Amino acid sequence: MLTARSRSSSILAISALLLMLLGTACARLQPATDFQVTLFNGEEFQLFDQAGQSAVVLNFWYPSCPPCREEMPYFEAAWQEHRSDGVRFLGLFVPMGFDSEQDARDFVYDLGLSFEFGTDQQALIALSYQVEYFPTTIFIDAKGKIFKKEISNLDTEAIDSILADMDLG
Repeated sequence: MLTARSRSSSILAISALLLMLLGTACARLQPATDFQVTLFNGEEFQLFDQAGQSAVVLNFWYPSCPPCREEMPYFEAAWQEHRSDGVRFLGLFVPMGFDSEQDARDFVYDLGLSFEFGTDQQALIALSYQVEYFPTTIFIDAKGKIFKKEISNLDTEAIDSILADMDLG
């Protein structure tokens, strides 16, 4: 038989678990912050223009970041695999330390990366997404909602798994 104290502890534990689950579910449904950036190829990219058309994988990086460098070939492989699935990959170079935009462009060219890249001038986009560590990747579904935020370097399998669970449009 449960005592009043153990029953109260059980209810408190279950309530805490439900609040955590609810908080996680709500966090996944937050609208993404709109931004516009000039891509390395000179075209303009506006996030809200993608709503209803495609999901977006938004990767914040800089060239001298070792985990950022390590994950880029995996992002390229995932992009090649999913490019016709209604998802856009956008690498946003965030100027850090001694890295210049030319360093970022050279890095993209040297690795033969073919998805889209732009520069987050003054790190304003990173600031709006509360990016504190690199690399950080934001998965935005086709409805313009943040599906997931990953603060780590990702491999193709991890990217594929997240995309499989996400609404690509």
